[in-house]
Amino acid sequence: MNVLLAANTVGAVAGIVFALVGGVRPAVLSESGTPTAGERFYGWMYAARGVPLGVAALVAPLAWSGPAGSLILCAAATAQVGDAVIGVATRKWTMIAGASLLTAIHVATAVATA
Repeated sequence: MNVLLAANTVGAVAGIVFALVGGVRPAVLSESGTPTAGERFYGWMYAARGVPLGVAALVAPLAWSGPAGSLILCAAATAQVGDAVIGVATRKWTMIAGASLLTAIHVATAVATA
């Protein structure tokens, strides 16, 4: 259980970091030279969703065991599924792998703490 909580913590922090990078430096994630106004806009939109969900996924299993924590982790896992689908559509294999791994970790943690 402690290993799973540690993995969830690391994954949630990584998700927060990527969301912040997407907001502050969107060209790093989009691999474009100079970000367009649209990339900056969607980078901040990603950060606006990713940071709160990441913080919630970080705190939920530590603060609330049972249905409340599991529900929050399932919401975070669902967002990661969406990121994996976007990775498939754009053929970004690191995005597919990272989001898929975080989906599995969030779901496993939700089940273990339910």
